[in-house]
Amino acid sequence: MDEMKAILQTEYGITADNISSAVGGLSASAYKVDSAQGTFWLKAYDKRKTSTIAQLDKLNLCMAVASWLHDNTGLKGKINAPLLTNEGAIKVETQNHAYLVFDYIDGTTICTTPLSINQQKELADIVGELHQYGADMPFDFTSIQENFDIPCTELLKMPRKPNSSFCVYQQHDMLMEAINKAFKLANLVKSKQLPFVLCHADIHGWNLIQNDRLMLIDWESIKFAPAEADLYTFWGDWYWGNSNWGSYWDTFLPVYQKLRPEYVVCEDTLRFYQIRRHIEDIEEFYKEYIYDDLTVEERNEITAHLERECKFLRTLIF
Repeated sequence: MDEMKAILQTEYGITADNISSAVGGLSASAYKVDSAQGTFWLKAYDKRKTSTIAQLDKLNLCMAVASWLHDNTGLKGKINAPLLTNEGAIKVETQNHAYLVFDYIDGTTICTTPLSINQQKELADIVGELHQYGADMPFDFTSIQENFDIPCTELLKMPRKPNSSFCVYQQHDMLMEAINKAFKLANLVKSKQLPFVLCHADIHGWNLIQNDRLMLIDWESIKFAPAEADLYTFWGDWYWGNSNWGSYWDTFLPVYQKLRPEYVVCEDTLRFYQIRRHIEDIEEFYKEYIYDDLTVEERNEITAHLERECKFLRTLIF
């Protein structure tokens, strides 16, 4: 906590009275900061974690894009964006961590709670607004442009951890089937030459907060990609084991298409993103499982995530 307090004071002029741990994500820990200057949200990325490395490479660009969207579009008040340091930097780095600071959002994280009809419409409005932006923005999207790659080579070569209860090789046949299916769909989708738009690329209940309105947070995964990179979340009964998400399509799509009447549904692309997301999640969880120094509780939690993702992926391909 001392490092956090020093960074908040020195880099942001925030004198922290109290820093309390909150629920974070796969790549970052989260903290609530109470201070005389207000309440803030601090995210800490541990550079020693395998899941953090890829995030840090593109963090500056993604946060700059989120800030631009917040300041220049109808998304202001519907998304969050980082506060800049006293020197105008987006993040602060130390030897082992990178830090971002946000205004605190006083609300409830959706998690697995089913969305109301009104929340579904609000989310469709956010995504529809977001997808109106892309190549005309003042950024070089080369590093976040969709290339339809499949994370397979490294996944299948990862070693087995001694005395571990999960091994990727136990799922080899299923993973190979999924990877082959994803490759075929990727080639098909590339041949369609679909238009690319700016996508959040990580929409789920843990990135949604309800206060006086629904807000979409955590913009570290931004992609320049077909719209389906976001829309697959709402198509079919699959996401995070919550079958309610699949039932949102009929409410979500008409609201979305009012903002983007030119959009035509491409089911092959939706299917590609669903399958690839599960492969990506299995790879990320397995990297942590194999390479990171985890507690017994953390290892058991990741094992449960891996087993769940394999189960979901199996239902998509067989």
